Amino acid sequence: MLHLVCLIDNCTWKLRVVRRDEGTYFQVRSFVNEHSCPLKDIHRRHPQASAVIIGEVVAPRLQQQDGRLMRPKDIIADMKTMYDIQIMYSKAYQTLHYALSLTYGTHEETFQLLSSFGYVLE
Repeated sequence: MLHLVCLIDNCTWKLRVVRRDEGTYFQVRSFVNEHSCPLKDIHRRHPQASAVIIGEVVAPRLQQQDGRLMRPKDIIADMKTMYDIQIMYSKAYQTLHYALSLTYGTHEETFQLLSSFGYVLE
């Protein structure tokens, strides 16, 4: 049996799995996928939040209220006001590109769609 919990005390995230006898795989017994710990506490444990982690937080809010996409300075302001985290412009820029690739796909994936798009236009 394997029991995983969040590093933050009193957080509800957990995963419990059991190894099956007849194979080399695990069966999930219980899984709570929601963290009840604030991002500030996670930040204290991991002082170097990567662009990937911040990008996953930012991705659902890429489209702003006025219809425009977030800019790196918007990400910096959001992280400061919402989570009290200061990030540099370069990390906000990387975060934006990662969040865009999560939302819209990579450049390679979009390039592959160009031929079918051209066919539809003809």
